[in-house]
Amino acid sequence: MFSAAAEQQYRAFSKVKQTQLKEGIKLHLGENDPAAESRNKFRLRRPSPHADFELRLHELRVFYRISRERVEVLLLGEKVGDKLYVGGEEFEL
Repeated sequence: MFSAAAEQQYRAFSKVKQTQLKEGIKLHLGENDPAAESRNKFRLRRPSPHADFELRLHELRVFYRISRERVEVLLLGEKVGDKLYVGGEEFEL
């Protein structure tokens, strides 16, 4: 499930990146255990009011929270160099 902000951020990506996000979210958060950590899917190291987990899909980032067996995608962003952009603006968790 996408938050309203994540839905808006999703629509702002190109169709190619939307496909990457959709397939990655389906695979890693839908078909597999979203809480199981891996190299590209993990709990954030520092507590954040925005999300609890991060999923890395190449340069794309999916930030989400798990509550009562339900996954809520809260933010979608893109990593450019060492900066994270969410909704076209530089963002800090």
